[in-house]
Amino acid sequence: MDFNLFVIKQNWHILAHGAWMTFALCAGSLILGMILAVFLCAGRMRGQGFFFWISTVFVNMFRTLPELVPVFWIYSAGPLVFNLKLSATTSGIIALTIYVAAFVAEIYRAGVNGVPSGQMEAARALGMPATSIWVRVIVPQAIKLMIPPFMNFLCDLVKVSSLLSAIGIAELAYQATIVGGDTLRFFEIYTVAGAFYFAILYPFSLMSRYFEKRMSRSHA
Repeated sequence: MDFNLFVIKQNWHILAHGAWMTFALCAGSLILGMILAVFLCAGRMRGQGFFFWISTVFVNMFRTLPELVPVFWIYSAGPLVFNLKLSATTSGIIALTIYVAAFVAEIYRAGVNGVPSGQMEAARALGMPATSIWVRVIVPQAIKLMIPPFMNFLCDLVKVSSLLSAIGIAELAYQATIVGGDTLRFFEIYTVAGAFYFAILYPFSLMSRYFEKRMSRSHA
């Protein structure tokens, strides 16, 4: 089987635009999801009450459901339930935001719970106010614990974003499918699409390994 470079030369800019769309979708949903995850994490850490149960149901539901289900539900059923007309892009960002919030909330919670309880007790014994304890003692240590799983999650987010091609969003997987169908050169097109995904994901993988090794050395 020959590898037709001319097909790639003609269509690489379409795939590059799809890669940019993938990046933009992931970045937008990541920012929104991380903000929502703060409130979900706070609710989960309360341990009781209405806010705790709402946060727990939300996190458990959207960490359990297949990622494609919220995508189709928001795009197809959302306008019927809420009487709103949502574009495919808006529906995709909402679905990814929900996905991010559910998983990142647990990353936040694990990071905070990973800080030894003695740290907070010592800070209280020194008379530090609650805000200072969180800002100066708990959060800096928790962030270090969050970084490796967060980097792994970023890789998963980019992979999950390819599911948005099912509702017609022109991200990388969608563009590869369309161009491959037009040219009938799926081998070349999907090879280039795979290279784009690798270029996006591999740096996150390297960063995750780097921080995991640093944490291993610090605990040794």
